[in-house]
Amino acid sequence: MSSTSSALLLGLLLVAADACMRVTPGGPGMPAMNCKTCAANLIAITMAGNGAKPMTGDVTDATGTCAVRMFTCGPGMNSNIDINRGVGVVVDGDDGTVDMTAHFTVTCNAAGTAWQNAGVDITQLECAFD
Repeated sequence: MSSTSSALLLGLLLVAADACMRVTPGGPGMPAMNCKTCAANLIAITMAGNGAKPMTGDVTDATGTCAVRMFTCGPGMNSNIDINRGVGVVVDGDDGTVDMTAHFTVTCNAAGTAWQNAGVDITQLECAFD
């Protein structure tokens, strides 16, 4: 192989390698896959408070860009989901529909290490209704 051909081949390989190295996960053209891998046990589902009941729905959908987990509590009077040991609460109607059921959605973060809602890590939930 001539030195010109070798130099041309080396140049093409460097360009191809550089193009691959410049794309980072989460960057344009390459989806971040870690955000589909959050473990279910990153959120503790407790039943310690008055009126506490098991969640009536806990569904994970990983078909979009990042995994989304949807919780439902109810139907029942005063349905609510307590968040992070009382730091927040979602009640029936917060989603715009009064149906005796509280709904709460979390999304897996980019690192795949936490479920979040509005940028806040969610570590505990509890369903309650009468």
